[in-house]
Amino acid sequence: MATIQAFDAIRSFIEAGWPDAAPQACPLAWDNEPIALPQPFGPTGLDGAAVINAWGKVLVDGDLWSQQSIGSGDPAEERWDETGTLMVFAFSPVGSGSRLNRELLTAFAEMCRGQDIGSVEFQDTRFDPIGAKDDTGNWWGMHIVIDWIRKG
Repeated sequence: MATIQAFDAIRSFIEAGWPDAAPQACPLAWDNEPIALPQPFGPTGLDGAAVINAWGKVLVDGDLWSQQSIGSGDPAEERWDETGTLMVFAFSPVGSGSRLNRELLTAFAEMCRGQDIGSVEFQDTRFDPIGAKDDTGNWWGMHIVIDWIRKG
């Protein structure tokens, strides 16, 4: 679990940047919050083909505090860093291929790459090419993992 300070900073950054960074509309689901999933396909594009829709899920995980300073005897005087991971899953309709998932995840990684958002700094990014279906079996997803640090 990430602290509320890290979670709020990360969520604010994502909500402010994702609408412009995403190559197409891609609503994001957050823990224990309702989301209206798009229809898998539609509306019809200019070429007459149905548009492939997508959605994402964001998970923020954290390791609570690692001491980074030499002990003075008073925990309040020490420097404690919090580290964690930001996992982002992109889902597209089953049978529609992986290109859209890869495009969305690449755009998300680019949005975070090298960003220092005040108290949180994004670091390494890993792409997990293994895909999996969601609970309904209608959506197929892939994900990335982005490491982050909040220095205390």
